[in-house]
Amino acid sequence: MSTQLLKRTARAKRDPKARFPSLAHVLTPDFLRETWRQLNRKGASGIDGETIAEFEAHLEERMEDLWRRLKAGQYQAPPVRRVEIPKGTGKPRPLGIPTVEDRLLQRAVARILRAIYEQDFLACSFGYRTGRNPHMALKARRDHLVTGKGRHVDDTDIQGDFTNLNQQWLRKMIARRIADPVITG
Repeated sequence: MSTQLLKRTARAKRDPKARFPSLAHVLTPDFLRETWRQLNRKGASGIDGETIAEFEAHLEERMEDLWRRLKAGQYQAPPVRRVEIPKGTGKPRPLGIPTVEDRLLQRAVARILRAIYEQDFLACSFGYRTGRNPHMALKARRDHLVTGKGRHVDDTDIQGDFTNLNQQWLRKMIARRIADPVITG
């Protein structure tokens, strides 16, 4: 993890009410390269049709160009390619596929947000967190029940959770910790 990001993580941990007005400068070419190494290379092409291999063929120039556009405030996220994935229920699930460049930038911003918000999550929270998985959540639940600390288990499935996510509420939640307009849009 970059030194700048480690500093933000430490501050977020020290001060749960800290707001971060300037995070975009963490998005350096080095940070983007580090993020590229972590990126899933199996993703499909976005609306521009560019593959991971095509992007990677000119990686250094693409990183520098992306960084320059970000720094100048000229980056504009392209539309996502919409596809429908068949589900076992017979009803397809809509999926948005960003371009390779946008996927890289989304992952980089997610790393920044994760470094700050990870400090706020409870130990009993497992969803989409680094170093945690469903098996760990099941073990924690089992241990909780075996020791007698729990009396029941609730199972909830929110249909269309991400499709129906309240964007205004999400922006307000992010604004509690992030004040950088480059990140919050």
